[in-house]
Amino acid sequence: MKQFYSIIILFLNLNSFAQSYEGTLTYISDFEISEELLKMGTTKQIMLDNNMVEGAWHDTIRTVYKQGNYHMSLSKKPQLSVIYRADSNKIFSFQYEDGLDICTVTDASIDLEFVETKKMPVVQKLKKVVDIGGITCNIIRIKWATRTYDYYYNPAKFKINSSLFSKHVCDGWAAFTKISNALPVKTVPTVNGMVTITITLVSTKVESVEEKKFLVPKLIADKDLNVLKTPNVELMRIEK
Repeated sequence: MKQFYSIIILFLNLNSFAQSYEGTLTYISDFEISEELLKMGTTKQIMLDNNMVEGAWHDTIRTVYKQGNYHMSLSKKPQLSVIYRADSNKIFSFQYEDGLDICTVTDASIDLEFVETKKMPVVQKLKKVVDIGGITCNIIRIKWATRTYDYYYNPAKFKINSSLFSKHVCDGWAAFTKISNALPVKTVPTVNGMVTITITLVSTKVESVEEKKFLVPKLIADKDLNVLKTPNVELMRIEK
């Protein structure tokens, strides 16, 4: 369930910036579980309760974009904020709990499944067109061995310069934006054929965003936090 978050960007020139959406997109999320899980006695409510406890499920996702950076605020407790910095091509995740001083730093240039299997995902633009909240959308499907992402988009709405995202490989974001040149109206990740998550746009606001929205506090390396290493992730201490 923790695989579905994730997102990206890279700096270019001022002309590129002018072509890219700046403002806030707000999404609501929901999920369904497979018949196989239901037969095993796992219900949606059981998973929902567990995920809320673990901080892995959030029903509202508010994402602020500006010229190759983004800031995601995720609802529920503990609240989670995610900052993507184009200059580092890193994703910084902060969970707000009393006394918690750890930041999860993800390298957006790495496709973790490629590291494990040496196979990149299959990218396909589907032929069908669907209506999402009154917006006509095309669909790009990105399929790995263990998961699939369907990105729904309208090429005339929430337009971006895809070069801003060209180094954000994880979650297939660079592959998606290269084709779409737009931010998604809806995203549907399916994990191991067991859980399907639906993330749907509900509101938009074009606005000027201040650079301080993407500031990351000073972080300190700590080997003790990384005994079990993942190729694309490093846990770091937040300097107090």
